[in-house]
Amino acid sequence: MKLFNISKTQISFFFILFINFLFLIKYGIRLTPFFVFLALGILGIYYLIWRKQTLIFNFKNERLLKISNPIMLLGFIGFSVLVFHFLPQEQLNVDRWSVISSFWDNFFERKYAYFAKSHMGNHPGPMPFYFILALPFYFVGDLGYFSLIGLLVFYFILYYSKEFVRTRTLMLFLLLISAFYLWEVVTRSNIFTNSSLVLFSIFYFLKSNTDNNFKHLFINGLIIGLLLSTRNVFVIPYSILMLYLIKNKKIKFHKILTLALIVITTFALTFLPFIVNHFSDFLLLNPFVIQSSYLMPAWLSVFCIFASLGLYFFIRNTQDVYFYSGISLFFTISVYFIWEIYFYGFQSAYFGNKADISYFILCIPFFLYFLLQNPGQKTE
Repeated sequence: MKLFNISKTQISFFFILFINFLFLIKYGIRLTPFFVFLALGILGIYYLIWRKQTLIFNFKNERLLKISNPIMLLGFIGFSVLVFHFLPQEQLNVDRWSVISSFWDNFFERKYAYFAKSHMGNHPGPMPFYFILALPFYFVGDLGYFSLIGLLVFYFILYYSKEFVRTRTLMLFLLLISAFYLWEVVTRSNIFTNSSLVLFSIFYFLKSNTDNNFKHLFINGLIIGLLLSTRNVFVIPYSILMLYLIKNKKIKFHKILTLALIVITTFALTFLPFIVNHFSDFLLLNPFVIQSSYLMPAWLSVFCIFASLGLYFFIRNTQDVYFYSGISLFFTISVYFIWEIYFYGFQSAYFGNKADISYFILCIPFFLYFLLQNPGQKTE
């Protein structure tokens, strides 16, 4: 299918290139005065790899391709461990690790967790389950390992997809050489991890059962409720999933209500451990208040959600669920980015860190998975 005479495959790949470009320009300027040429050169290599994928990954023995995937994976993990060792998280100018650490420090000191502040003075904005997911890595002492979970989840999805092994290898390779993912790992960020888990939950929902019996609804409602309790922006891809199911009559209305009840109940229960003995504090400061104060106003967030509902008319198959999830997330973060530019100016918003470009990573797993199914090149 074509969209404005441009294929969805081209659109997906363009946005991946564009997000890489944002990172290459922002951080390349710190390395060389020729940062624009550096960024364009790297993007040129990236594009060449995409265009010549059948030539570059033309192994006659398919077993070599299958072996190359775990080798790339283990090699990158080994590289990451070295980075974690030689670049302590305390030296970073990104505070996602500190937001998590301060949150749990407050909790274990029996203080209200959302009153915590990172080493850069920021309150914890994500929902409760985000911090629960990170708890094992808090005990390990380096949140960088949490960043690698996204890679493992994405590799799991690649492994269990039925697409050609060459295409799976290409997607993994493109991810590992991306500027945004290298930044993610080095800075101990976890945007890709969160989004990959949501991608997996949608992948699992669509693959696990087509009958939508109660067991299927309960398990998936539990998973969706927990993952919604990481970042509220994920209501967008889940809304698109529901739109697809309703439009294509994949689920009956009363089962939608059952699923919604399970999701809402699960979501609400994740707040309980942090509200007990702190209910008045919760009313004063909570992730809804923090996100509407530090990111963009609640009315603008609601606008983005309702705008995504308009995609009902375009969603035709499961591949569209992934594509339009990526589009909607990109649109939402673009609105946030423009909002920050409006208030602070382009220089302060982009180069001065008033706007966090890492949120664009939210859409990456969805675009990559769409490209896995629609590589745009002959893969046989």
